[in-house]
Amino acid sequence: MYRLGITFLLIALAAPLLTAQGSLHRGQNDSLRVAYLDSLTYRQYLDGDYRELIRTSLRAEEEGVGFYYLTYRTALAYYALKNYAKAAEYYKETLSETPDDPALKEGLYYAYLLSGQNENAAIVAKTLAPHTLATIGLKESVVDHLSLSGGYLMNDNNPGSLSPTAGQDSLNQYQDMIFSALGIGFNLSERTKLKLGYQLYNTRFQRSVASTLIKEDNLSQHQLVAALELFTPNNITWGLSGGYYNIENNDNNLSHSAYSLLAFLNKRFTYTLPEIAVAYSNFGGIEQYQAKGSLTYYPLGNLNFYGITSAALIHTPKGWTTEQYIFSQLFGVKLFKQIWLDVNASFGNHLNYITKRSFLVYDTYDPIKGMAGLSLSWFINKITLSTGYQWQQKEGYAYSDTGYSAYKYNNHLVNIALLWNF
Repeated sequence: MYRLGITFLLIALAAPLLTAQGSLHRGQNDSLRVAYLDSLTYRQYLDGDYRELIRTSLRAEEEGVGFYYLTYRTALAYYALKNYAKAAEYYKETLSETPDDPALKEGLYYAYLLSGQNENAAIVAKTLAPHTLATIGLKESVVDHLSLSGGYLMNDNNPGSLSPTAGQDSLNQYQDMIFSALGIGFNLSERTKLKLGYQLYNTRFQRSVASTLIKEDNLSQHQLVAALELFTPNNITWGLSGGYYNIENNDNNLSHSAYSLLAFLNKRFTYTLPEIAVAYSNFGGIEQYQAKGSLTYYPLGNLNFYGITSAALIHTPKGWTTEQYIFSQLFGVKLFKQIWLDVNASFGNHLNYITKRSFLVYDTYDPIKGMAGLSLSWFINKITLSTGYQWQQKEGYAYSDTGYSAYKYNNHLVNIALLWNF
């Protein structure tokens, strides 16, 4: 029994020493591993073997090994491979250890900018040195941007395109349209923006009875839009927007007013930006409710290729059509150094559909049932020049004492837009 007690005592005294020796060995092994990875990734960086450097970094993360220069080199590797979204994550992590490093700040700024994270880029820009700001042409401005756009819409909805059947006594046809828009944005703070817009639409209108033209006029729509956007430190953007609309009727040159309200919320992840939005409007004097979800994605971690998929539901409790569904898809691709191509398509009943945070509303006289188009954008320093074409299929109605007949016609829209970022 005495020998057993002595044995336990010796084990108890030896345990701390053994533990200390084990910790020492692990510390030595960790130091050796860090030294090896430091040497390996430095050589991979000098050789331009960025993909292998990233693989080495990921393996180290799985092992729980990390150090400053490994994170820094990983950021440089992702940036060199044009995966700017991922580079921004590693730049930000590295900058947390050396917050005054000007080269890191500049790298993070460009990583944000080239991955479509403009809000984050603007915040980082405020921390750049004056000579850096002068080099990249940045300066603080209350005005964020100015935009001007316009276009012409042609269609085949004319008296000769439809032969009314017997009994039809009224045919209202909405034809070519001229439109223009003016927008301005303000920086209320580094995380708050106010956007204002005015839009004017002028549509040609004809009314026929039994193929006889009885009225011809131009109908105007005036739209005032405002949006307040707030960006939080955890990459969440939320805001409110709304519009006031004055719409001229086709009877006796009267007009009616309407308004809309919209709230939205989104969060930017590394490669995706999901957003939800809800809206209320009273177009035509009828209450309408809209819910929309969209997903913007950057699979390459940059702006060379991106997409936006969205779906919306419009509920009109007292409307002619109670439920409307809209499905939309957009793809954008960089064609040349400063030129991008966007291709889009959208299907469903778009009547009174509110999108682009209230800056685009399809409060058309006849509902749009489907559309597809493309646009080219040319980026010249702070100016973006865009031009595009869009095809729309609309639905018109010929009325009689006993009902109506629906028919389809096509719109062809060409437009040009100028955006100046301050």
